[in-house]
Amino acid sequence: MIDLHIHSTASDGTCTPEELVKLAVNLGLKVIAIADHDSVDGIQPAIDEASKQGIEVIPAIELSSDLEGRDIHILGYFIDYKHPWFEHHLKDLRKARYERALKMVKRLQEVGLDILVKDVLKHTADGTAVGRAHLAQAMREKGYVDSIQEAFDRYIGKDGPCYVEKSIYSPREVIKIIKQVNGIPILAHPGISKVDEFIPDFIDAGLQGLEAYHSRHGRAQTLKYKRLAKKLGLIVTGGSDFHGLSVGLLIGSVNVPDSIVDDLKRLKQPTA
Repeated sequence: MIDLHIHSTASDGTCTPEELVKLAVNLGLKVIAIADHDSVDGIQPAIDEASKQGIEVIPAIELSSDLEGRDIHILGYFIDYKHPWFEHHLKDLRKARYERALKMVKRLQEVGLDILVKDVLKHTADGTAVGRAHLAQAMREKGYVDSIQEAFDRYIGKDGPCYVEKSIYSPREVIKIIKQVNGIPILAHPGISKVDEFIPDFIDAGLQGLEAYHSRHGRAQTLKYKRLAKKLGLIVTGGSDFHGLSVGLLIGSVNVPDSIVDDLKRLKQPTA
């Protein structure tokens, strides 16, 4: 009934915030979180649509960070997404994304693909955080690949010839940013990030949970991170990490316990 990890056209999703809300309602969900990469532009439109549809939208974000060359994502829930101070940092992150996209376009050209920056940007909205999915859409449109996944597998995935690291903030800095806008920082898809040895350091910086339920976590990984969270005194969260219908993954496709919303709301309550 809930999905706390959904992307819209404000980052690299293919559905508008309003479309996401309507899709969630049609699928019977009661609570969702719009958690775009380095952008909060999709939150208010989703909340406005949700008020008409009888569904709750939790304001969230997925922020990028770098740790020893590893791309680590931190989710922030119940953020003060209208905080003017926050926008300064988001602009820095979006700038880093744009510069990374420029470098990957150049590498794609070097391996023989006629991809231009304008081909990538046509798949983004104004102010959108440019992501690898936008490059993949451009490659598919020009016929170089048949699917988004093929673009990642052959060219822009972590081990691909055109992949470029994105480096701006450390995980500790990102956690601090989320805390400063009253958010609840959660380590996204730890089974993918593979930074278990650094989790105690993240907790010291203010991390409050692990995303144990995720579309790319197998049952064993989900159980592993549920147990680890309990051991470390953290909550767990979860979601599909939905980016669009073309990816073949539906909102709500991960079985996330409703109680997670209550856990988040308890953490959001001010202490006496």
